[in-house]
Amino acid sequence: VVPAPQGITEALSFDPRGGFLIVTSRSTAVVLEAARPGFFGRFERAFAAGTVTGRALSAVGARQVEVGAEPGAAGLAPLLRKTSAPLLWPHGSDADPEPFEPLAQRSIRWSAPVVYQKRPLSRPDPGLVRALLDGRYAGVAVSSVAALDVLLGAVRASGRPLPQVRWGAIGPGTARAFAQRHLPAPVIPSRARLTDLIDSVTAAIAAAGDGAHRKEPR
Repeated sequence: VVPAPQGITEALSFDPRGGFLIVTSRSTAVVLEAARPGFFGRFERAFAAGTVTGRALSAVGARQVEVGAEPGAAGLAPLLRKTSAPLLWPHGSDADPEPFEPLAQRSIRWSAPVVYQKRPLSRPDPGLVRALLDGRYAGVAVSSVAALDVLLGAVRASGRPLPQVRWGAIGPGTARAFAQRHLPAPVIPSRARLTDLIDSVTAAIAAAGDGAHRKEPR
């Protein structure tokens, strides 16, 4: 996670009076709290996409945090359906803006700065990529669009086609990226947690009858 200075400046300049804060990742809380300690306590209400993000917001001083019933940004739309309050959505470079488009059109003041970018620390382990291409994994659990793109980049570099595997995405926003990349529709867990994601992919493999003779999904 690499902070984006211009977006951070835009977020910090947002007038919180009467406004609501939307946070869809824990990294947003980390980046903005590092830039200005106490920033989240300035907002009367904050809306978090998932319990993990909600706990991160509370930990950095957010006063009233509401969590969507469904995973990801889509779970926040019902909570904000009727509001026209000023809205700030600081987010990462790979976040999907589609669920918030109606909010942007209705809000009297909408700001959606990119406050951090995701960059790969290194190339994926060649042995793991080779094992995937050799059909040794039955499923792939994807926790972010950035992670998916890193994996697909490594596959393209190999010159080999992707094998048939069961895909899983941690939330609806990540799942939408699959169609854009011509991948099969993934399973989505009911909660945006990594353990639930892995369980969902494992269950889908077992239901298809593949679990008996292949290794656990990676």
